[in-house]
Amino acid sequence: MVMGRTIRIGRHSSVGTMSYVACERIQIGEDARIREQVFVGGPQLPESSFTLGSRTIILQLASINPTKPVTIGDDTGIGGHCLIFTHGAWLNALDGYPVTYEPVTLGNSVWLPWRVFVMPGTTIGDGSVIGANSLVQGEIPPMSLAVGSPAKVIRSAPEFPRVPSEAKKAALVAEMVSEFERYVTYEHYVIELRGNTRSYRPAEGGGPLRLVWRRAPHDALVATRGDTVLTEVALDDREKSELRANGVHWLDLAGRSRSTEGSPLTEELATFIARYGIRLPRDG
Repeated sequence: MVMGRTIRIGRHSSVGTMSYVACERIQIGEDARIREQVFVGGPQLPESSFTLGSRTIILQLASINPTKPVTIGDDTGIGGHCLIFTHGAWLNALDGYPVTYEPVTLGNSVWLPWRVFVMPGTTIGDGSVIGANSLVQGEIPPMSLAVGSPAKVIRSAPEFPRVPSEAKKAALVAEMVSEFERYVTYEHYVIELRGNTRSYRPAEGGGPLRLVWRRAPHDALVATRGDTVLTEVALDDREKSELRANGVHWLDLAGRSRSTEGSPLTEELATFIARYGIRLPRDG
């Protein structure tokens, strides 16, 4: 259930069963996921708002209170049982007990594993990770690893995260493709290899789905309508234009983009590589 005075939900986004989202203003980007039994709500004010970025996910049994604005950026992951509060009040303020109403902001590519408690007034910078079972209050700088109760930064850029070498990146992509093909074989598909092209054909019959895997700049980019291109070399504007014109879908790991739409193979592979934290913005 989603209720609000103003609601905007982007393409390919979803809200799971038995989830409740209620706020004055709700804005959800593209390819966002709110899973089952998530609660977003609480006391409302004129400025109450809930903003969820594109390709962001909130897992089961999380609870978010947007009495003051809650802003969650793109490509951010909120684990199950996480709690995000913008207000804290129960005992009588006239007796000296604290009452707090402050917004919460989580940047892009933030990761809260399960059971993280975010207090009112917290800001977590882009690319930061919070340890499970941590309590976060105040400001966490970008590109930081913070753990504990209260959470303290124990590592930050350039030590965190450590960017792998090009060779390690290539090995990781090869591992992902290998695991994907083990998965599709388990799902009763037959794989045929020809150069840098792979065909996935249902064992019980039916037309194949083709994947063109470009690993290096000199690899041929020969694809026909309905094919999917997986490329480790960034596509330039001319190549994207040609792929669009020819009805070819793509997942560009280096350029960090994907075609606006996709075949069943495109969508299945995009979902699979998300297991490795790879989420690609749709083109256009």
